Amino acid sequence: MSAFVYRVKPVWRDMDALRHVNNSVYLTWLENARDAFWTEVAGAYDIFPFTLARVEIDYRSSTTWRDEIEVRVTVSKVGNSSFELAYLLSAAGGRPVAEARSVLVMMDERQEKPVRIADEIRLKLKKYE
Repeated sequence: MSAFVYRVKPVWRDMDALRHVNNSVYLTWLENARDAFWTEVAGAYDIFPFTLARVEIDYRSSTTWRDEIEVRVTVSKVGNSSFELAYLLSAAGGRPVAEARSVLVMMDERQEKPVRIADEIRLKLKKYE
């Protein structure tokens, strides 16, 4: 299995009153990792050709603005019109900080309906399974 790797450097404003990165910031990290991953898979685009149908996050340890976070993205499932991404977020030394999954549904922008994943994209996604 090959993973796509995206790196994040938290900033001071990401932290909350408990002096660790707020849980909602992780969703932004996942979104940015997804954007970079999709660019790698499909090339340049104007809008995401999919919609986020589900996301789940299991937090493992806290992070602060001093950490550097590595987000490893893999494809855990490919269906007819949807695919699932798995994420492992780690700090220095490989310390796991979160695990996440998201389900994405390919969409026809004009009709706002699910469409089948193109064979070309399906092959590119397989590289990350």
